[in-house]
Amino acid sequence: MITYISRESKSVSFAPWTKHPLWTMVAAFGCYFCVYGFRKPFTAGQYIDQYWLGIHWKSILISSQIAGYMLSKWCGIFFVSAITWEKRASAILISISIAEIALLGFGLVPKPWNLLFLVMNGLPLGMIFGYIQGFLEGKKNTELYIAALGSSFILADGVSKSVGLHILNWGIQEIWMPFFAGLCYSLPLLFFVWMLTLIPKPSKQEIADRAERSPMTHADRLNLVKHLWPGILAFSFLYLCASLLRGIRSDFAPELAKFLQFTISPETYAQTEIWVTIGILSINGSLVVIRNNKQAFFTSLLTIACGFILLVIAGFWGQNHVSPFWLIVMTGFGIYLPYLTITTSVFERMIAITRHKANIGFLMYIVDSIGYLGYNVMLLTIGFIFPKLNISELFFDGTRYLGFIGIAICLLSAIYFRKKLRQ
Repeated sequence: MITYISRESKSVSFAPWTKHPLWTMVAAFGCYFCVYGFRKPFTAGQYIDQYWLGIHWKSILISSQIAGYMLSKWCGIFFVSAITWEKRASAILISISIAEIALLGFGLVPKPWNLLFLVMNGLPLGMIFGYIQGFLEGKKNTELYIAALGSSFILADGVSKSVGLHILNWGIQEIWMPFFAGLCYSLPLLFFVWMLTLIPKPSKQEIADRAERSPMTHADRLNLVKHLWPGILAFSFLYLCASLLRGIRSDFAPELAKFLQFTISPETYAQTEIWVTIGILSINGSLVVIRNNKQAFFTSLLTIACGFILLVIAGFWGQNHVSPFWLIVMTGFGIYLPYLTITTSVFERMIAITRHKANIGFLMYIVDSIGYLGYNVMLLTIGFIFPKLNISELFFDGTRYLGFIGIAICLLSAIYFRKKLRQ
C-alpha cells in the first residue's frame, strides 16, 4: 500500500526527477494505460451466436459496463471535484481492487446475473481519470500532462483488446478473459500510482498564472454553472457527439473491421491507435506553448472544429478513397481531437481566464456523464427498437451528421465566449 509517510521520505532522493515534466507525463500515461486493462479487454470477444432477450450478448455486456461508468460520472461530479490531493492515490487503488473483484464475479456467476458485476466493474473505474487529472491541473504544463493522460487511453484501448485477443488465443474462455487481463496489468499499475504520489503540487507562480485548483463546495459548483451554463452546455453537446462515435469505434472495432473487409490480427488494434496517439499527443501537447490563456482557449476551439471537419471528410470520402487501416486511424484522429481537447485545454484555460473557483474534475464529469448517458441510450435503442440496424453503417453515417453538428456548435461557442469575455 502506498502511504504518504513513505512519500515524504522517498521524495527527497527522487526530488530532481519528480520535478521534471517527463516524470509527470509518464506517471499519468502509464497509470491510466493500465486502468484500461481492467475495463476494455472483454470487447475483443465477438460472443458469436449469444443472445439474451433477443439482443446480442456483446451489446448487453457493453451497455452493462457503460451503465456503471455512467453512474460513476454522475457521482464524480460531486465526489471527484471535492477529493483532496492526499487521498487520490488511495482512491485509485481502492477503485482498481473493486473493479478486479467484479471481474472475478463476472467469471464465477452464471449468465445473465454476471451482468451486475460488469456494472460493478464500471462504477469505480469511471472515477479514476478524475483522480489522476487532479495531480496534473493548474500547472504551466497542464495541457502537456493531460494530453499524455488522454492519449494513454487511445493507445490502451487498442493494446487492451490485443491483450484480450491473445488471452483468448491461449484457450481462456471469453467469460474469464477479462479477469486474467486485469491480473496482467496489476503490478505495472502499482508502480505508476507510486510515481503519481511523488508529483509536486502547483507552485505559487503556477497558481497565480492558472488560478488555484482547490476542492469545490456545493456553492462553488452552483456559482460556476450559473455564470457559464451556456458554454458548459455547448461543450457537453460537443463531447456527446464525439462520445457516441468513440464508443462505437472502440467497442465494436471487430465489427467495423469486418464491415471494411479488413483482416484484424491481435497487433492491429495497437498499431492503428499508436498513430492516433502520436497525432493527438503532438497537437494537444503543443497547446502548452501558448502562454496567453485567452488565445489558447480559442485555439482549442479551432482544434475541436478541425476534428469534426476531419470526420465529415472521412464520412463522405473515406470509404472509397482510403485504405481500411488508415480510415480507422483517420476516424480515430477526428474523434479524439474534440474528445480530448475539451478536457485537455478548453476547461483548463476557461478556468484560468474566468478565475472562477473550480477544477477540471467537476467540468469533465459533467460532460462525461452526458456522453456516457447518450451512448448507453443509443445502445439500448439499437438493441430494443432497431435490433437489425447495422452498427458499422450507423458509425459512418454518424461521422457525417455529427461532424456537421459539431462544427456548428464550435462556431456558436466561440461567439458566446467572445461576448462573455468582453463583459
